[in-house]
Amino acid sequence: MADNSLFCAECVAELSSGEFALWLTVTIAVSLLCLRKSYRLLKRARLVEDMPTSKVRSASQGYTELIGIATLQGHPQLAPLSSTLCLWWRYTIERYQRSGKSSRWSTVEERASSQPFYLQDSTGICRVDPAGADISTRHRQVWYGATRRPIGVPKPAQLNISFFNFGGRISFGSRYRYTEYLIMTGDPLYSLGHFTTDSTGLKTLSADQLAGDLLRSWKTDFPTLLEKFDHNNDGKLDRREWQIVRKAALEEARRHQLTVADQPPDHLLSQPEDSGLPFIVASVEQEHLSTGFRRGALFYSMGFLLAGSAATWLLANRFIG
Repeated sequence: MADNSLFCAECVAELSSGEFALWLTVTIAVSLLCLRKSYRLLKRARLVEDMPTSKVRSASQGYTELIGIATLQGHPQLAPLSSTLCLWWRYTIERYQRSGKSSRWSTVEERASSQPFYLQDSTGICRVDPAGADISTRHRQVWYGATRRPIGVPKPAQLNISFFNFGGRISFGSRYRYTEYLIMTGDPLYSLGHFTTDSTGLKTLSADQLAGDLLRSWKTDFPTLLEKFDHNNDGKLDRREWQIVRKAALEEARRHQLTVADQPPDHLLSQPEDSGLPFIVASVEQEHLSTGFRRGALFYSMGFLLAGSAATWLLANRFIG
């Protein structure tokens, strides 16, 4: 049957039951997929626009929006492909492939940094764990080469250049495309995720709780415990000696609390436990991020309408026409 068989009512009526079911399933599936994606992006846009912004020092525990700048704590990272100093990176390596008259870029390698980076506002610093985050960046580097892994550091003239394809042949002998996404020191940071303070629990545990943890740790090395507290050398710890052990653990716990109390609070932003809540991190302004989500939602809404209209048209011409 001709390729344009779906664009005339008579041809649709003549389709076999299997072919008609296939085309109807495809159009309905595409329509529902576009509807889901449109709703998801619109929900994100509304969250970004309506969620109140908190300050690091006074943020409540739970789902929180923070806005600040990316700040360096410790040593920066080195982006694997371009050797650029940064706080976070993600890269993709694609290979240009031809099949008959068609051609496409196929991803052969993709990685992202798992090392936390830091957001700073006027009140404090928060560690951001990138695991599970939807991260968008303002820095994007693209260049091309003839080998799977780029050789050397790309020159500024090589980055973000247009790639020309003349007559189906790749120019300059480049068959690989390298793309890096970077978060740099000083970038604006928008974040929406699960906020916790002192996530390790060391500052919120009581002295008795800390002492219990210490005792359990000491018991794993019982010979050392005996050597230190078995004062009558009978090879075991009697009731009086256990009281001494517990007292020593409690004193150690109190000393630890005094040490921890002098340290600044440890704030962490991470992936929400509720899978229905998005974890968003972006090194762009809040308004730009919201606009991008709304544009995406509009694009998928158009896809929903087109695919839905196609499914309705197929049904109408099959059973009504």
